[in-house]
Amino acid sequence: MDSLTQITLGAAVAEVTLGKKAGNRAMIWGAVAGTIPDLDIIANLFTGDIHALAIHRGFSHSITFAVIAAPIFGWLVYQFYQRQIDRSKIYKGSMTTIIGLLYLMILGSAVIVPTIRGEIPSLLTAAIVVGMGVLTIRYLWKYYRTEWSDIGQRITWREWSWLFFWSVFTHPLLDSLTAFGTQLFLPFTNYRVALNVISVADPLYTFPFLICLIIASMMTRGTNRRAIANWAGIALSSLYMLWCVNNKFKVNRAFETSLQYAEIPYIRYTNGPVIFNNVLWNGTAETEDAFYMGMYSINDKRPHIKFRKIPKNHELLADYEDTYEIKTLRWFSNGFFNVEEKADGKLVLNDLRYGSANSAVDDENEALEFVFKFDIADKDGKFEVTESRQMREEALNDEGESMADMLQTIWKRAEGI
Repeated sequence: MDSLTQITLGAAVAEVTLGKKAGNRAMIWGAVAGTIPDLDIIANLFTGDIHALAIHRGFSHSITFAVIAAPIFGWLVYQFYQRQIDRSKIYKGSMTTIIGLLYLMILGSAVIVPTIRGEIPSLLTAAIVVGMGVLTIRYLWKYYRTEWSDIGQRITWREWSWLFFWSVFTHPLLDSLTAFGTQLFLPFTNYRVALNVISVADPLYTFPFLICLIIASMMTRGTNRRAIANWAGIALSSLYMLWCVNNKFKVNRAFETSLQYAEIPYIRYTNGPVIFNNVLWNGTAETEDAFYMGMYSINDKRPHIKFRKIPKNHELLADYEDTYEIKTLRWFSNGFFNVEEKADGKLVLNDLRYGSANSAVDDENEALEFVFKFDIADKDGKFEVTESRQMREEALNDEGESMADMLQTIWKRAEGI
């Protein structure tokens, strides 16, 4: 899932593991640990799009990595406190500067820059940013007034290792519930565990969890109130996930019933929630020569889903089937892809699992704009596949209007038909 969610989960798990001894330091290191698996995106700087796609959510998201990495990071943090580096003025000054700069970046992007452009930030945005500023100042003030404890002597290498294990291990477990999935069992198999239960970004999962974590962080270390606040966040997020699982079963039944009603001889199907919610779902069914895509909202009163037929056109890839790029995309998409030939003769491979940006528009004449697509070029004997960023560029050129319109359409469709 998104970075904020993984940071929140890592911090909450660390609080359960070592909060009584380390207090907010446990949360901070848990947040760091919850981010570590996603550092595999650094590969994007050194490899092509397809290779980076294969690496992301790879070994760093495996159970083996959690087992190996935990004692290493645990030992580093143990040495950090044993050598009293945390008491250094240079360290304190550096951390204060970094935290201050991060807040100024948030303040600038959310409030100052829009104001200069003549755009008035929403009251909610301003309130959130001001609240973050108050918490930041409070933290830095307390940071300078705190008398350093004997944390280096009280917490062992083994305890720090357990903190890192659980905070790192829960990261891929959560990711495996999304459509993107994780290679949880590397290096033994590259099978992607993708249960398609929750979107890669879901505010209803993250924000209540985060609020409870922030409340817990403001309470005294080791108290029952702090533990209750932290466990409340874990409980709320877990209950929401159970609701998502229940939705998954409901959506599966709706798709199976609708496919039978439409007399579509499907071989298999997949479905997953649309971004930012768990009410509206995309689904794709495969037949011998085509895919059928449809949307379903758990608020729908209509008993049957309306499907759009999408030709596979896999034969267009006949000359490239043995290339690393096409093999990787077949594996990545789990075979749920089609190929389009544009007017200029160029090919585009669409990953159908994530649906399209305009799926919620009930207009069969409107061409579908798929979220995940790849441009295939064979020019002067050089074969190249790159991830298409056309949709993102168009959204930026329209100053966010395209994205806002898309979200509004999704929200309207989620209300049900």
